[in-house]
Amino acid sequence: MDKELKLRILGTHNYESRDTRYVSFLIDDILALDAGSITRALTFSEQEKIRAILLSHGHFDHIRDIDSLALPSKNAGLTINVIGIPETIQLVKSTLPKIYLEPNPLLPTYVLEEKNPYETFSVLNYGVTILPVNHSIPASGFQISDEKIKLFYTGDTGSQLSHLWNHISPNVLLTEVTFGNENIDKARSVGHLTPFLLGEVLEEFESVHGYFPRVIATHFNPFWERTIRQELQQLSEELGIEIIISIADQIIDL
Repeated sequence: MDKELKLRILGTHNYESRDTRYVSFLIDDILALDAGSITRALTFSEQEKIRAILLSHGHFDHIRDIDSLALPSKNAGLTINVIGIPETIQLVKSTLPKIYLEPNPLLPTYVLEEKNPYETFSVLNYGVTILPVNHSIPASGFQISDEKIKLFYTGDTGSQLSHLWNHISPNVLLTEVTFGNENIDKARSVGHLTPFLLGEVLEEFESVHGYFPRVIATHFNPFWERTIRQELQQLSEELGIEIIISIADQIIDL
């Protein structure tokens, strides 16, 4: 039997508190999607397994632990590839101490790689396609593929995603849902999704591909979370599909 792709949920919120962590995910223990809560969710030995990080954009809740992961990784003699669109990588480069980016004295802790939208490349044992999404700053999503699974992680995005579906055909959609439907105007203005807007995205996807992907929802605003959960349940029933509400420390075999 083919090995399943393992998705570990490290954090699922856009605000941090004792009970909520910034967004971050881990594929097969080695590839991180965003870096909001890597060091807060993982032991040192688990952190040392990470070999690459895909960054969707430069907002603090998605990149915060790039800094805090650097010192233990440097002390362990590790080099981690950090990949994103040029705007994201330049922001990270401007904020990290140079000691983590130069061979000082052995290997750099981070190798920063700029990738352009619609570019396809290999990371570790995965194929990756980077795609532009609609957000308040330049941002991207990533389709990560192995022999069996194609997972598209949206990062932070609004609902204008129809331009993506002729380029990728994921069977799993890991997507943000930040606000409840009552706050739809704000969501549209700053490039986020509500359950209603997610429904629009899924219907556009189905019209192109003829199927709905498996959906995993994340990036909740804690003050809207109860409403989001209720509205996602309604959307699930309307479309006749399962929508998984991500929870910190959850492991999902894809």
